[in-house]
Amino acid sequence: MKTFKCAIIEDSNTQRKLLEQIIEKNKNLKLLHSSSASSESLAEVNALKLDFLFLDIEMPVMNGFEFLAGLTIHPQVIITSKEQKYALEAFEFYVTDFLLKPFSTARFDSAISKAIDKIKSVKIKQPESKLVVKHNLKQVELNVHGILFVEALGDYVKVVTEERNYIILSTMNAFNKRLGSENFIRIHKSYIINLKMVERYNHEFIEIKNKKIPISRAKIVELDRLLNCIE
Repeated sequence: MKTFKCAIIEDSNTQRKLLEQIIEKNKNLKLLHSSSASSESLAEVNALKLDFLFLDIEMPVMNGFEFLAGLTIHPQVIITSKEQKYALEAFEFYVTDFLLKPFSTARFDSAISKAIDKIKSVKIKQPESKLVVKHNLKQVELNVHGILFVEALGDYVKVVTEERNYIILSTMNAFNKRLGSENFIRIHKSYIINLKMVERYNHEFIEIKNKKIPISRAKIVELDRLLNCIE
């Protein structure tokens, strides 16, 4: 089985050592970095090719959410915190799992298995170039890469391309799954966008072909990361 590279960002020396020991006993994991959060450790982590990041939340110099916001890499993030109250906000950052301290080795192994499954699913997922949908009672073949954005319309979605719009009976969640491409992100409850079509953006709106589309606050950090990765 592949060895997965990981890092620890934890303020408590005791907790950090305990986590290091757990990782050391796991033959599938290799620890590359272990420290508290700071601008220096953030730079070091961003320079690594990581599979997993174990991250605490309450730290004096830089908290876990600030550290997440500064990441330019995309490891599977597993939060390790003694405070349950951070769980909801953590998942808004699309972390893989949330380990409440103190956690058992079995709970740790469960989080690792979940992260490995996510890595595997990303690798085997192949983007579709064509998508067959029903529009005006006819089967229509869409070029996925030509989609500008998708807008929710009650029980339907409006798929906007440069040539025309398509009204399709579908939920946003179901259509987002059918797109099957990492170039698409749901940035608002009512909008899915094609990252490659974004012309300009700030932390309130993105703009595609003169259409201003609102951004959910929970999506701002993820959108920043993904747009910075677009070639």
